[in-house]
Order: sequence, then structure tokens, then C-alpha cells
Amino acid sequence: MTFLQDADYYLVAHAHHHVVVTHEVVAHSTKKIKIPNACIGVGVCYVTPFEMLRAERARFVMSR
Repeated sequence: MTFLQDADYYLVAHAHHHVVVTHEVVAHSTKKIKIPNACIGVGVCYVTPFEMLRAERARFVMSR
């Protein structure tokens, strides 16, 4: 399993009271476990970076 060779499992395992932010999407394959699949498996919330920025009401202002 490729998932256990990366640091992804460590990130998901320590995120129980937090939200994981990732660009990855749910995979419908058992060959490579993606972060969202692992989050679903252990009950951890996850969002995309764009969802996180929207929720935090981030603003990027260019000044002259």
C-alpha cells in the first residue's frame, strides 16, 4: 500500500479535532489511497484549499 509509505497517514491520524486541507479528491480505486478516503475512513473532516479560504473569508489585496 502506497499510503503507508508517505506521511499522509500521520497527518490524518493526528487530525481528529481538526480539518485536513488537501487538493486531493476521493478516489474510487483501491490501488492508491487518497487523503480524503483515509479521512472518511476514520471520521476526520477535510476540505479543499478553496473551501478553507472561502470559510475563513480570506482577502488578497494588491496595493499600489
